[in-house]
Amino acid sequence: IMKLYAKHGAGSLIVEIMLEELGLNCDIIYPTDDERKSPDFRAISPYGRIPVFITDDGKPVFESLAIVLMLLKHDSKHALAPAPDDPSYAQFLSWITYLATTLYSAILRFHYPDRYGEEDVVRALALAEMRVVYDHVEALPSDYLVGGQATVADDYLFMLLTWDEHLEESFVGRPKLRAIYDSVDSRPAVQKVVSRQDD
Repeated sequence: IMKLYAKHGAGSLIVEIMLEELGLNCDIIYPTDDERKSPDFRAISPYGRIPVFITDDGKPVFESLAIVLMLLKHDSKHALAPAPDDPSYAQFLSWITYLATTLYSAILRFHYPDRYGEEDVVRALALAEMRVVYDHVEALPSDYLVGGQATVADDYLFMLLTWDEHLEESFVGRPKLRAIYDSVDSRPAVQKVVSRQDD
C-alpha cells in the first residue's frame, strides 16, 4: 500500500488533496519532529523533509512537485491536468514548476527570514516577490492558471496562498487570485483535507 509521510501546514497538503481527489488508498502518517530525525526516516528522506511518498513498490519520492507529477499517472481521465499530448500541457508544467520554485521559495523566506539574512529585509523582499507572482496570475487571460481548465496547478497555488499571512491584503486588486482560491477552497475533497489540518 502507498504511504505518505505528511505534516500539517506543510507541502504535503497538495499531495493529500490529490490523493482525495483521485480516491487512492494511501496510509497517511504524521511523524513527529524527533521521528523525522531518526535513521529509519532519514533512510527514505535523506534531508528529513516532508512530504515523502512511498510508492506501491516501496520506492520513496520526496519534494511535493515530484510527488504531484508522479501521481498524475493515476489521473486517467485527466481531471487534474491536461494529457501530455494536450497543447496546454506545456503551460501546465510551466505554471506548477514556477509556483514550486519561485512562490514556494519566497514564502519560505518570508516565514524563516533568519535563515537567509537580516530578517526585516528578507521578509520585505520575499513579500514583494510573492506579490509579483500574484500579479502574473492576475494578468492571465482565463480564470484558471491553465487555459479554461481547473488543474492541480490551481490547487498548488491554493496551498501556497494558505500560508500567506497577509492573504486578504494580497487579494486587494487581484480578483482573479481570490477567485482561484475560493474555487479550490469550495471543493468537498479540499474541504475534507483542510479540516484534517486542524485535528
